[in-house]
Amino acid sequence: MPEWIKILIGLGIVAFLVAAFIVSYKWNKKTPVPAGCETLLTDCEGCGITSCTLHKPSEDKVEVI
Repeated sequence: MPEWIKILIGLGIVAFLVAAFIVSYKWNKKTPVPAGCETLLTDCEGCGITSCTLHKPSEDKVEVI
């Protein structure tokens, strides 16, 4: 099998995977929120992930000298 055909097959597989990801992402965004999960609040204080949407900003202020 010529090298250029292998490259085209590889690019086709990558393009298919990217397209599948985009389509599934869009479908997931259209999925309605289940009943009872509209307002999820948690009392997580031990979590260090600040990008979490449930993470409350810390009210402790530290002054750097």
